[in-house]
Amino acid sequence: MTFESVIKKVFFIFLFFVVIKANAEESNITVLMYHRIGDDRYPSTSISKKLFEKHIEYLVKENINVLPITELSKYLKNEISLTNKTVFITIDDAYRSFFQNGFPILKKNKLPFGIFVSSEYVSSAEKSEFMSWSMLKEVSNSNGLILNHSKSHESLVGMDILTLKKEIEQNQIEIEKKIGKQPKIFSYPYGESSKTVEEVIKMLNYDIAFSQHSAPIHIDQNKYRLPRYALNDEFGNLKRFKMIIQTKPLEIFESSFDDSIVNTDKLDFSFLTKFPSELVNCFVNNSAAMIKKDEGEKVTLYLSKLKSGVRYRINCTYIDQKGEILWYGKMIKRVN
Repeated sequence: MTFESVIKKVFFIFLFFVVIKANAEESNITVLMYHRIGDDRYPSTSISKKLFEKHIEYLVKENINVLPITELSKYLKNEISLTNKTVFITIDDAYRSFFQNGFPILKKNKLPFGIFVSSEYVSSAEKSEFMSWSMLKEVSNSNGLILNHSKSHESLVGMDILTLKKEIEQNQIEIEKKIGKQPKIFSYPYGESSKTVEEVIKMLNYDIAFSQHSAPIHIDQNKYRLPRYALNDEFGNLKRFKMIIQTKPLEIFESSFDDSIVNTDKLDFSFLTKFPSELVNCFVNNSAAMIKKDEGEKVTLYLSKLKSGVRYRINCTYIDQKGEILWYGKMIKRVN
């Protein structure tokens, strides 16, 4: 190979990654998460059938790119680029209300989606809240991927490694025994993970794994703790839904805390952005206290009053000169 051909090859490799990076900065890539559809007994995890249908109608009408979740895996491996406003639809827990009220809408519009299943809850009992294997098989025949949500749906945080591996491996085996080969994509029960849990997921050769904090996708983030926007009747109105589809990732650097588990009632957490920190607005839920300190492009959050066993979501946003919303999210849980 000549020197000129080597230089040319290096140039095209460099150009390829520049294109990928540019695409990551310019695109809105959003993962949506639903649980129950049309079951008003559980307002925190259910969305009405009418509102869910409006979400889907909006995606179709606006010609928004809705892709199988496997395409997100390829994107995060730098294997493909994605067009502006790309959406992925995920369903957690395989409730029967989704099969009855949500699945027909997705099927009618021929949209792909992934449904995360815990095999211990799959049931053919008439009064069960959960789908049967025959329902899941029907879903898999109509653009639905049947994906791993652990066997028992217990929190994986704090489990010994052997039990943790069994939870994941046995569930995958059961799914593939009943449905056939499925992609190795995981969703943490309750969205709860830790660096230890994520290392096990990685060791078991899963491509990506999802939590439950809100933010759009950024190509350089931890692919074993990916964000999703949780949608229900309270936080799923059409105006907010349209805003979510428009959001772009707020990229952070030099995070002082990369785990999601804390052991005390306080956490000091800092990171850098590309923007003046005083223009970045941050919030935390569940009555935790937060003081924000601004220093150049460095944001420091002093969190307190964190209660044992409670999950907290931190959301930070920046609105640019075009009025576009850039969003960063993080979930933490106090375990002691």
